[in-house]
Amino acid sequence: MFEKPDFMDRINRENRGGLLLGIDLGVSYAQISLCPGEGPAPVSVKSRPEGEVYSFPALLALYRNRYYAGYDAETIAQLPEAVSFENVFALAMEQDMVMAGGRNYNTWELLHHFLRLSLQLAQGYGRPDRAGAVMFTTYLPQDPAKQERAYKILARATGQLFSKKTRMYLQTRQESLFHFFLNDQEKLWKSNVLIFDYQKEGMTGWYCTVEGNTAPWSVHFTPLVPEKMPRLPSLEERAQRGQELDGAFYGFLRQFQDKPYHLTWLLGDGFKGDWAVQSLDLLLDNGRVFQGNNVYSQGACLTLMQMEDEEAGSDYLLLNDTDIRYHIGLNCRRQGLLTENLAEEYIPVFQAGTHVGRCHDRIYVLPDQGEDLIVLAQSARDGQMKRLRVPSGELADKPLGENRLMVEFDFLNLSTLRIQVTDAGLGNLVPGSGRTVTETFTLD
Repeated sequence: MFEKPDFMDRINRENRGGLLLGIDLGVSYAQISLCPGEGPAPVSVKSRPEGEVYSFPALLALYRNRYYAGYDAETIAQLPEAVSFENVFALAMEQDMVMAGGRNYNTWELLHHFLRLSLQLAQGYGRPDRAGAVMFTTYLPQDPAKQERAYKILARATGQLFSKKTRMYLQTRQESLFHFFLNDQEKLWKSNVLIFDYQKEGMTGWYCTVEGNTAPWSVHFTPLVPEKMPRLPSLEERAQRGQELDGAFYGFLRQFQDKPYHLTWLLGDGFKGDWAVQSLDLLLDNGRVFQGNNVYSQGACLTLMQMEDEEAGSDYLLLNDTDIRYHIGLNCRRQGLLTENLAEEYIPVFQAGTHVGRCHDRIYVLPDQGEDLIVLAQSARDGQMKRLRVPSGELADKPLGENRLMVEFDFLNLSTLRIQVTDAGLGNLVPGSGRTVTETFTLD
């Protein structure tokens, strides 16, 4: 999960328990699941009274100064005087203002109305406005800049929708899938998984692999983009073009003949209908196949349940394709300890599973005279430990407790770690020389 900005930390500082909400914000669709703070497995909120329909269009319509969302918005949008806004969350991510019907609208205000009306679907299950925690899951990649913008947009859009004590979080769909499978009663993490999501905007997916060479086991999500799959046709078009769609999907699946998988999940409205005949036979030859439209929001709820249980551990570690694969730390004496008690301790710097774009940090250490810096890098895949030596002993030219070195860590990419050590001194009493030593290590 992505680190929360300071303002999110302030929001989340208080309140435990209560209703837990999982909200998935896709490009063209959204869905809501919920569970009591100490209750059973999450339930998904129906978006229509009839049938098992959980997803609803990410559509907002304005008609005679009144807003409508979801399927109601689809109906209202057909009226001549109505103004409609498609893909509301995606619209807010792209721009701050939008013009429609000769008027400018703040996109975060549009998202506010969409969420306000969508939460009314959950009123039969409890009080969403008094939720203990809300987890938003989005289609966004694990990119710090985009996540930061999403945080700010959602913070504004959810104003007055929840209690001041409601804790708010944001995670990727991969993280929701991770917790969905992690809490599955059948323990499906024992095998690799193929996941495909076919929505209005097209098909995406992941090849999920599990490496059990060390504890915790590492789970990897590799993105898949079936480029030959078109944007989602209507049900009628799917019936007419079924053989064409099936052939394109089957051709893509053939790429996995040499890759082991024993489970497939088919998500999204695109898999409704009977068009994937040949493809489904191929998938069933390799194992079990499941279909669902509420997995992301349920996974968001399960993430919150895991967070609520402070004693709960996990035998699995999620690694996206943009996450580092090593635990980085060092044994050292650091600033803040009394000089007469400078015992070494292990200082963690980065944890495996952290987005590479967030792997920038600095610490201050108090070395002994002539002491080099030893950085420990442990692989999350096989547990192998590497000792990385930074020849900084020449900077530590004073007795124990009288040196202070600033150590800066930066991952330049997933496998390259740069470490820079600077003589920072001890303030005005012992000024630093400013001399530096820089080492770059290739871990893989």
